Amino acid sequence: MCGIVEPGERPDHTIVREALEEAQVHVVVDRYLAVDVDDPLTYPNGDQCQFLNHVFSCRWVDGQARVGDDESSQVRWFDIDELPALSVRHRAAVELALAPPRGAVLGLLH
Repeated sequence: MCGIVEPGERPDHTIVREALEEAQVHVVVDRYLAVDVDDPLTYPNGDQCQFLNHVFSCRWVDGQARVGDDESSQVRWFDIDELPALSVRHRAAVELALAPPRGAVLGLLH
């Protein structure tokens, strides 16, 4: 799940909103895991930005997972040992979520 933090919105509220919008599920945030930064971007008009990625561990509360908007083509649950191939960054986030709590991590592997 990912999404843009709306003006005035907290990142932990963003992930709850995005889970509902994108997958039609209600979640609660269990833990804040990490913050990471993407490489800087330059848009065609010359504007520059850099995105922060906040990583949370969430727990499903209610709702049947299904595509909820035009940003996704498929939504499904996976057993941990049946996860598809992930990027190094996404694998690191999964490993953090499964590890015992130890505080937030600044920076994930790219």
